[in-house]
Amino acid sequence: MFISLALFGVAKFCSEKHPGLLLAGIYAFISILFLFGIVLGTVTRPDEQTVTFIALLLTVPLLFTDRPVRMIGCIYVYIIAFVIAALYIKEDYVLAADIIDAGVFGTISAIISTYMMSVKCQRILYGQRVVIMSEIDMLTGVRNRNSYEQNLSIYPSLCKKNLSCIFADLNGLHELNNTKGHEAGDKMLQFVAEKLVEQFGKNNTYRIGGDEFVSFVIDGCADEIQKKINMVVRSAKEQEYYVSIGYDTGFCSDMDMGSLINTAEMRMYAAKKQFYQQKGMDRRIRVCPGQEQNMVSGRLNQCEI
Repeated sequence: MFISLALFGVAKFCSEKHPGLLLAGIYAFISILFLFGIVLGTVTRPDEQTVTFIALLLTVPLLFTDRPVRMIGCIYVYIIAFVIAALYIKEDYVLAADIIDAGVFGTISAIISTYMMSVKCQRILYGQRVVIMSEIDMLTGVRNRNSYEQNLSIYPSLCKKNLSCIFADLNGLHELNNTKGHEAGDKMLQFVAEKLVEQFGKNNTYRIGGDEFVSFVIDGCADEIQKKINMVVRSAKEQEYYVSIGYDTGFCSDMDMGSLINTAEMRMYAAKKQFYQQKGMDRRIRVCPGQEQNMVSGRLNQCEI
């Protein structure tokens, strides 16, 4: 009991700082259980069939999960130790039954251990999948709107000098979907998302709408940001894709995320309007009268005429 309590104390102390020592403590505790079962099953009851050791063989895999190779190896080491002790101590008329029980229930224990580890791994994978689905846009691989809204309040605390918001919108996605199908539109979205990630990083790039992306740059230089924006626009144009981008920069000492995002979005719409005018298309975007800004959501209410 005292040894077990000491091991639990060690485990609590080193659970995060020394995982290797924690693992050694766990196996030391498992060893104590198995040795305790061997003593009870041989020394104290040489003329009776073993119950405690068999019960521990079935219980330990339910209490502890580790790599199947290690856990199975530990189980069979103590099965061999039990058989050796039984050969020297147990009475002949119970010896055969105990050896058979140890082998059979030891194998069952190994199967249970492997199954428990498999279940644990599946839970971890399912948990990670849920997190990914709640934070990542499945089409483009960048962060989604949910992640964007969760992280908005964090950005002011991450910068030391300034924070820049890059607001991008794809031109002609609707027309591309109508003329060449949604698969072509999906490829356009994926390509632009890839270029934004290349320039601004995956952790700071979000798809916040059907054809809208937002990226953030922490403590960036204006010339460098403009150069990266030009790279995205030029790369898209080479594939005959067109992107309208606007950006704004705010100082961390007086940061207003709503104003920062709104300004970047307005500049994006200005670039979009200029694009369609240059193309000679009857599609211009303006802000609806009386609905200039929505500071809460960081979006503009826009009309198309």
